[in-house]
Amino acid sequence: MLAAAGVPHAATNSGGAQRLSGVANGQVLTPAGDRTIGGCIRRDDGHPVPDAALTLIDQRGHQVSRTTGDGGGTYTIEFPAPGSYVLIVSANGHQPAAVNVTVVDDGAQHVDITLQGSGELSGVVRTAAREPVAGATVTVTDLHGEVVGAAVTAADGAYSCKGLLAGTYTFVTVAARMRPTATTLTVPDSGRLHFDVELAPMATLSGTVRADGRAVYDAQVTVLDWSGAAIGTAHTDEHGRYAVANLPEGEYTVVARGYPLVTDQVTITGSQVDHDIRLGFDVDEHAELS
Repeated sequence: MLAAAGVPHAATNSGGAQRLSGVANGQVLTPAGDRTIGGCIRRDDGHPVPDAALTLIDQRGHQVSRTTGDGGGTYTIEFPAPGSYVLIVSANGHQPAAVNVTVVDDGAQHVDITLQGSGELSGVVRTAAREPVAGATVTVTDLHGEVVGAAVTAADGAYSCKGLLAGTYTFVTVAARMRPTATTLTVPDSGRLHFDVELAPMATLSGTVRADGRAVYDAQVTVLDWSGAAIGTAHTDEHGRYAVANLPEGEYTVVARGYPLVTDQVTITGSQVDHDIRLGFDVDEHAELS
């Protein structure tokens, strides 16, 4: 059996000279016969995992070798003889991995290993009224825009994105009839972060357009924001009904065309706002809210 990590052992070649194998002062030394397994330890995104701890055990669970990867994620570990082994790899902030390795002859063997992050981002998605939002989608992207985590909220609004590493991410939440949100989050070195999300509802402004007591068909209703920009337009149906969806809370100007122009002011504070409009030649330009 090879010596434990950090304690090199001596091997004598045919000329009587001694060669060291094992690990000394963090440096991997080539064993006699070049019986080594080497490769690179990476994350899912391809970045190297530095300073990983590696242990090689036989089929009976006995340790036969141990080493530490370098700062660039590469490693070399020796094996005593051809056979079947299990290579155990662990690193701070990552889930450990165990890999079956079968060596059929002496010589250098190449095995690359991918480690998953051990962090978790969790929380609850709610409305401003503290009601849970089920079926919301949360997405986590890294600084390069790559999606590294996603989840859908449960009936109680809870979500969990596992496998994250410490670092800075963009966190986006999307739900039906809700205004999407995006924020920057930093997962600490512990790998654990709890973050609750509050979503504002997107409202639907609807109502009936009438003139002289009768419904007006194909009247154009336009919703303007505070700057006067049009953010929604609808035409009335045969019953004079209109609906403009996906409006965040706020104050708006409603403009109706079909008869002489009518302009109303409306404030949206909920998910459904009814606002009827009365057209006619005897209606003032600035109509009162109905």
